[in-house]
Amino acid sequence: MKDYETVLKRYYKKYLNREPDLTGFRYYLSLLKNGGIDEKTLQDRFMNSPEYKINQLTIHYKQIPKVKIEKNGKVFFVNSSNNANFWAQLQLGIWEPETFKIFDIFLDKNHSYVDLGAWIGPTVLYGCQNAKFCYAVEPDPIAFKNLKNNIDLNHQLYPHIKLSNQCITNFSGTTYLTPKNKEFGDSLSSTVFKKSSTSCKVKGITFHQFILDNSIKDCNFLKIDIEGEEFMVLPTMQEFLEKEKPTIHLSLHPPLVKNPDDALKKIYKIISKYDYVYDNKLKNVEKEFILGIDNRDKFFDIVVTDKII
Repeated sequence: MKDYETVLKRYYKKYLNREPDLTGFRYYLSLLKNGGIDEKTLQDRFMNSPEYKINQLTIHYKQIPKVKIEKNGKVFFVNSSNNANFWAQLQLGIWEPETFKIFDIFLDKNHSYVDLGAWIGPTVLYGCQNAKFCYAVEPDPIAFKNLKNNIDLNHQLYPHIKLSNQCITNFSGTTYLTPKNKEFGDSLSSTVFKKSSTSCKVKGITFHQFILDNSIKDCNFLKIDIEGEEFMVLPTMQEFLEKEKPTIHLSLHPPLVKNPDDALKKIYKIISKYDYVYDNKLKNVEKEFILGIDNRDKFFDIVVTDKII
């Protein structure tokens, strides 16, 4: 009998460049042994898998300094030297396709939007093409550097973007940003983490002051993805929210705060003043949805709006 274990391990290494995961290995080994698939079919499955396609595109992106991204009719350029795998996932439609759909529905050319937690720019470079203007905020020093580098590659979009490396928080003054994994730049740094030797000082500013400083008067959309800081920041924004009623694309991170139940109740109080709440797939949900016991232990997105879709 053919040594299918060796064959399968070789395929994992050749096409996915890794050791087999136990579940997948057992599944394919059973199919091979029982005649459910032959080696040619196995090869086709590996080569058509999202993982293989991401790996191949990542290799390609690492070889060129300026990458063209095409997404839903939008075109922009990025420097993929530090985040080639991410940009490959985005180009292939694997990274958050729901986010781009939300931007397509709620952004328009008559209004500006604020992007809190802009990271290296995927939503900025896409969203600014739907909106009148984008105010992009990213306090992580490494992420901000990469963000600026990517914006600089898109001179046609630059007039529609303003960057800020300030940290939107619940007070104005010096605060400390701490990376989750000891290094900045991976989209996981936050002020909610305990200060450590890897923390860095950043300029904190309230959302109210940010609006005043930038003379923003036409904002109808907020994207907020700030790794747990949303529980501190959103309550300070109530006056603006009640007056302007912008749609909010909100990423919630209950596991990152000490009392997730209380934190979610504060968010519930704020979103209760809106007409509709949607999940990240734009399914209409009850506002009480966010208080569900399962939500305490996971990250999840909601869209809060007065617009019915």
